[in-house]
This record gives sequence, C-alpha cells and structure tokens, in this order.
Amino acid sequence: MSLRERRVAVVTDSAAALGPEQIAEHHLFVPRMEITIDCNTLVDGTNAKLRDFYARLATSANVPTTSAPKPAEYLEKFRSAAATAESIFCVSTSAKLSAAYHSAMVGAELLIDELPTHVVRVFDSGTTASSQALISTAAARVADSGGTIGEVTDAARTVANKVRLVAMLDTLRFVHRSGRVPKIAVWATNALNIKPVMEYSTGRIGAIARPRSVQRAINRIQSEMTNDLAGRPAHINVMHAGAPDRAEIIRSWAVEDFECAELFVTQFHPFMGAHTGPGLVGASWWAE
Repeated sequence: MSLRERRVAVVTDSAAALGPEQIAEHHLFVPRMEITIDCNTLVDGTNAKLRDFYARLATSANVPTTSAPKPAEYLEKFRSAAATAESIFCVSTSAKLSAAYHSAMVGAELLIDELPTHVVRVFDSGTTASSQALISTAAARVADSGGTIGEVTDAARTVANKVRLVAMLDTLRFVHRSGRVPKIAVWATNALNIKPVMEYSTGRIGAIARPRSVQRAINRIQSEMTNDLAGRPAHINVMHAGAPDRAEIIRSWAVEDFECAELFVTQFHPFMGAHTGPGLVGASWWAE
C-alpha cells in the first residue's frame, strides 16, 4: 500500500531506538531526543557521535542529561505524517519516564489548529526502548494494511498489555551516579560479580534475579523468554548498550528456539542507557 493510500500514519519518538531500515520499512515518523554529555548536545539521527555514546559514557566523569523532543519537533513530524494519511497515531515513551508525552500532546494541538480535519491520537506506551519499538511496529503493520485509527490503537494497546522488557545491568555504578542506589550496593554487586536482572513491564518493575555472572544473567533472561514464547509466534527485540556480542548470544539462540514472527536488535537508547551504563543486554518480547 502506498503512503497516500493509508488511513493512519504512525509516529514514535527516538527512544524506541529503531534503525533507519526499520523506520523506512514501517513508514514511521520519528521525533528526536537530545542527549548532552561532556557539554556536547547530540541529536538523534543527525550526529554519528551517538553511535559511540557508551564508549564515551564509560570514561566520562559527568552524568549525561537527556531531553524529550520539543513540541516544535513533534509538530514538524506531524506535518510530514499528515501529508501521507488522514489520521496520525503517536506512540510515546511512558509519561512517567519522560516529558515526551506532554510534548506530543502540545504538538498535536498545534497541528489540529493548522489542519482541523486531521485526527491525532497520542498513545502513552507505558514503557520505552525495546518495548516501545515493538508497540510501534505492531501499530505500523496495521496502519500499512489499511487499518483505521481505532484498529491501530487496538493493536498498540494489545501489545502494550503483553510486552515484557527484561535486561541485565553490567554494573550499578551509573545508577548510583544518577542518585538511584546507595554506594554500598555498587560495592556489593562489584565485589560479588552480581549482574542484576531487571524487569520494566506493566505491573512488574524491579529486580527479578541477582545472578553472579553474565552467563547466568543471560540464562535467566532466556528462561523468562521461554516461559512466555515457547510454541507461539514470537515478536522479539534484543537490545544492548554497547555490547553487541552479548546481544548476538540472545539473538542467535532465539532464532533456533522460537517461531519468530519478528526479531531484530537495537541499541539501548541513551535516554535510559545514560542511567544504566554500558554492558546492558536484554530483550523485549510478546507472543501472539
């Protein structure tokens, strides 16, 4: 289906960390977040230095800051989306994590002032990163098949209610720098080689295991995936923070163990990665 034949265009902010190929494949419009590290502000999609973010983070003495896309950035992307479809569906990073949702709402109001016949629906994904990516691609598949704004919304809501995000932190040092854990916890995890396995899913947020090696942490992630996905069509987004070798372990295993309707790898976005640090690996997934 050509762009101009679609009823709905899908927008999602760059915290979803989808690559250029996926953005093009799913006809997505992507407002960009900003990251400031060592007094340099980098904008998603325009600065190759973002590719080296985790290497820079590992040696930086400063805590990076991140900024949600501004309303003007949303308005620009909404205008582009409006040229291709009569309705716009925007998947936002959780309003509990970022100002992106508020910016998107302001941008939507500005577009409606310009184009009152258009519909703009902003959807709070309740999550971010790899889970937000899977919600966005699910919505885009329905939009690309000619779905209505209601059908696209239903698809996004269904996946948002199912998707899980589970990841291993390589260290608590960066979480501590952000003021979220005491220094003694950093010392203990380092001394015992603990690699906390964390979950960020609807109704389930926090540590689910504290294995004492990277391999055991990966094994726990794989166990969680198997419990949910075995014998069912699986949608999987493997993610990593400057740790592609670790991500490849999970990706190649998933290819062999599951019936993958969707499987891809993304870099964990600095929006979250600035506080979790390099070395993180994990996945988001949902089953049909």
